Amino acid sequence: MKKKLVLGVLLLALVFSLGAVACGGSEVVNTVTPTPGPTMGGNEPPITSTWLSPAKVIVGNFYPGARAEWPITIHNGNNYEAQFEISYRVPDNVQEGYARPTAEVASWVIITDTTPVLAAYQTREIAVVLDMPGNAKSPGDDWEFWVSVRDKSQGGFVQTEICSRWLVNMR
Repeated sequence: MKKKLVLGVLLLALVFSLGAVACGGSEVVNTVTPTPGPTMGGNEPPITSTWLSPAKVIVGNFYPGARAEWPITIHNGNNYEAQFEISYRVPDNVQEGYARPTAEVASWVIITDTTPVLAAYQTREIAVVLDMPGNAKSPGDDWEFWVSVRDKSQGGFVQTEICSRWLVNMR
């Protein structure tokens, strides 16, 4: 039992060290700024680690009626096929100066493939769209939501979740 707990803590430390957070209408807003995802001293992340990139996306100059789109990249570090679940998530904490999203924000986030199955060591891009209706009220000047990725093929005591932070700055 203690070995599994220590292994789980080490696994979570690895996920955090790779740069991930554990766990708009008709016009495209062109101010989406991704923060680079996992790197190991400037090199590619290890093939045997499951990771998500980018760790942070900043959507600037956003407004009701706007649309922003950016892909997230998921890598299956398992030596077996794994099913993942990708979803919108209310953050456990928000970056200083940012507000939690309101309930309606969940309906503004569109994920093109919410249950991808990746072969061993496969990497795939999944588009994430933030589409704020023109009549929507902003959750604040600056607000944050997360895109969660969970490995649904994991069993046992330790199950990991990695998240990409999306920071939205309103006009």
